[in-house]
Amino acid sequence: MNYLQIKSLILGGDTYNTAVYFKRLMGEQVHVYFISAIGSDELSKKAKARWQQQALKLDFLQYATNHTLGAYGITLDANGERVFHYDRKNSAAREYFKLDSQHQFLTALQQQQFDYLYFSAISLAIYDDPTKQLLMTAIAQFKQAGGIVIFDSNYRQVLWQSNMQAHYWFRQAFLVADIIFVTNDDHFGVFGDCEQQQLVDFYRAYPQALRVIKQGLDDTIVLQQQTINYYPVTAVAKVIDTTAAGDVFAAGFLAEQILASPCAIAVQTAQQLAAQVITAAGAIVATTVTLKASKQQELNNA
Repeated sequence: MNYLQIKSLILGGDTYNTAVYFKRLMGEQVHVYFISAIGSDELSKKAKARWQQQALKLDFLQYATNHTLGAYGITLDANGERVFHYDRKNSAAREYFKLDSQHQFLTALQQQQFDYLYFSAISLAIYDDPTKQLLMTAIAQFKQAGGIVIFDSNYRQVLWQSNMQAHYWFRQAFLVADIIFVTNDDHFGVFGDCEQQQLVDFYRAYPQALRVIKQGLDDTIVLQQQTINYYPVTAVAKVIDTTAAGDVFAAGFLAEQILASPCAIAVQTAQQLAAQVITAAGAIVATTVTLKASKQQELNNA
């Protein structure tokens, strides 16, 4: 199989992609904090500058003198599907909670200084198990204080010590989440069987959460308590690069959800954004989709 190398430099990752598109959609209505750690190298400096250009708040950014920005690469096949290559052994982000010696971020979580917390399986995968537990305990306290927890299932096998380890921590995240984003591919990588009915049956076990199941070109499934809705996906003419498709879907869905749009509208906006992103190369690309909730507010105020 022939692979095409992406030429652009990626200074972020899955949660960064979601943060950028979410901020782009919401504008000045919200403050979006990006939580990470960087080194003192030139690539780290470029990353920070890029994040600031995207209007993300970096109040909790940590700095390491003996670590660098975590690196990963993506290659694409002829259909725009991705293969990931990671080098995180010296990543500053892996040391985040050691660098945050005053526990500023953990305290902010516990005191619910944010309204929403969005994290992914990659957010968990880079830490050792004691640090995973530290983070999950703080997230549970955030939830108990009234915060809304969103978990995205982004699964990268190479980042986990074993399938059983991923299995355990995914379930811990599912139990604390108020909104779960999952893809059939991620589910298969961790839990196995992923036929549509098997997915529905599996995620019925987490009725406390709004569960959004993406299946590529097959229907998007949304479970709200015991209600199940299926939303068809419109295929695009040509897929260039699937990087960030799931990340931007989450951004679009959450933006509409926060503004109290019906679930069908949230899915529609999310699907339209993802469709635009996969027809261009790179993770952060130009988009023209705007929030339908904002348009409705304009009509109501007219």
